[in-house]
Amino acid sequence: MSQITVRQKNFNFSPQIQRYWYGNSAFKTHFFNSITLLFPDGEQFMLRTIKRQIKQIENTQLKQEAAAFVGQEAQHAVQHEKFWQILYQQGYTFDIYLRCLRFILFNVCEKRLSIKFKLAMIAGVEHFTNVIAELTLKEELFADAEPIMKELFEWHSAEEIEHKTVAYDVFQDVTQSYLIRILGIIMAYTFVLGFVNLGLLIMLHHDKKLLNFKVWQEMVQFLFSEEKIFFKVFSHSIKYLKVNFHPSERDNLFLIERVIG
Repeated sequence: MSQITVRQKNFNFSPQIQRYWYGNSAFKTHFFNSITLLFPDGEQFMLRTIKRQIKQIENTQLKQEAAAFVGQEAQHAVQHEKFWQILYQQGYTFDIYLRCLRFILFNVCEKRLSIKFKLAMIAGVEHFTNVIAELTLKEELFADAEPIMKELFEWHSAEEIEHKTVAYDVFQDVTQSYLIRILGIIMAYTFVLGFVNLGLLIMLHHDKKLLNFKVWQEMVQFLFSEEKIFFKVFSHSIKYLKVNFHPSERDNLFLIERVIG
């Protein structure tokens, strides 16, 4: 039986959520707003790909875990997209962003990549989200965020850790090619970081803060000098390059206990 639980969540985002809900920081708020813009369609691409592959999986345990993965990712997509209404109410528009994102995901990646490369890319994305999820829970990154946003990101992070092995195992079930795996994570990081930065710039442009010194000071502090997120993500990410890498080698399941039990 799968140890991955599909939880039905129903976040209610109040219109009273502050514009800069992460410690009154424009950079941190829009960094994670941008991730929220990326998640729903990104999750749809992943769950659709995995769902189509399930019938090809012969291992019963992995088949059950893949089905639970699909259920969890569907919930993530729905709950993050609900927050978009708050962003719209705050005056943000991101239709062009979404058109670009959907073209790359569904017209290019989904239609043109082989199943091996799609799964390799998804495994790479899942490695990235697992790294961020571990930092979120281990270092309580959202301690200064509004409670509902803290709950959203911590719940999502806990479930990312809970299903951290699934996408990788589904990829390995199709091919164990090291070259494809590495090309997959390069594509994944290029895609994720590219769209996170694009979303961030769009949000800051709306606020007329692209040239605001304080915003870029917050960026330096968050990424390089105080939280040092860049260095922590990099040090975790390069472990994926090991020939015998497997997500289970990272001992972080204990982190999810306070969030999802």
